[in-house]
Amino acid sequence: MTTQINNNSDLLGYLLEQSLIAPKSWFGFPQQKLTGISLVHAIAANHADKMTPQEIVQYVNDLNNEIYNGIIKKG
Repeated sequence: MTTQINNNSDLLGYLLEQSLIAPKSWFGFPQQKLTGISLVHAIAANHADKMTPQEIVQYVNDLNNEIYNGIIKKG
């Protein structure tokens, strides 16, 4: 069975579902990368007038690291 993700709500639902049913290792590099790309686009759409593309990417990288270290790794 394949999960189709069409928007940020679908992505959030998928991440939540996986966090509840999958082993701790499910949120690996590919998932972090896709989440980061989705987040970059969402932040850019809302804050392009306030942040440069480089600032947005750096913010998302920092946020992904915090999510991994503070939530996933601690688990």
